[in-house]
Amino acid sequence: MLSHITPSQLAYPTHFHISSGAGHSKHALVAFDNALIQAKISNYNLLRVSSILPINCKREDTISIPFGSLLPTAYATISSCEPNAQIAAAVAVGIPVHDTDIGVIMEYSAPCTAQEAEETVRSMVEEAMINHNIPFKTILSSSIDGTVPEGEHLSLISAIAMW
Repeated sequence: MLSHITPSQLAYPTHFHISSGAGHSKHALVAFDNALIQAKISNYNLLRVSSILPINCKREDTISIPFGSLLPTAYATISSCEPNAQIAAAVAVGIPVHDTDIGVIMEYSAPCTAQEAEETVRSMVEEAMINHNIPFKTILSSSIDGTVPEGEHLSLISAIAMW
């Protein structure tokens, strides 16, 4: 029973960072790590979360917690080793009009362009904010695409990290 726990006693994010990255290597996991490095989220232990931006969460350009920390993150990722395949990943978040409302995050990845992925994920956020009956002032998004190099893995990530 959690009724006696206050929000200040829980890990309640008040900041978020949105980014995308690409990495390649002959090893799939190293390609993924390289994508995390480019997205500037590699030095944390990512905890994959569902798609809610907490109330009154503010955007930051850099993550301001110690390296090695647990970092709740909603993300889209895609990897491939098929030469010349084009893949993309994107995330978007609806920023509510009122600071007392949540935002909604959506993730998308597919064999497509970054523009196609971003258009899809932004449409998903708009629909979700309407479904949640939350008026929104803007949608923020990030996307990335790439073509798989011959003989290597390509890994892409688009993420919204929260702390």
